[in-house]
Amino acid sequence: MNLKMRLKDEWKLGLSEGLDQGRAEGKTEGRDEMTLGLIHALQAQGMPQKQIIEALALARKISLAKAQHYYEQVTQAANESAH
Repeated sequence: MNLKMRLKDEWKLGLSEGLDQGRAEGKTEGRDEMTLGLIHALQAQGMPQKQIIEALALARKISLAKAQHYYEQVTQAANESAH
């Protein structure tokens, strides 16, 4: 295999890995946005914090601690926009 072919193969591999990483990051961002949107929707319906966190943990199949973290992100963003 000559150098030109090897470089082309390495470039293709790098491109493929970059696309895979970009897709994974995009999926994560999409899930995070959906999760935060769900919290907003449940708050708008008047659901109490504890129930929102439990529903979120169940729906996303995440720990209560992780659900609490998402909830805190929403409340922190709301507090920052109010000031």
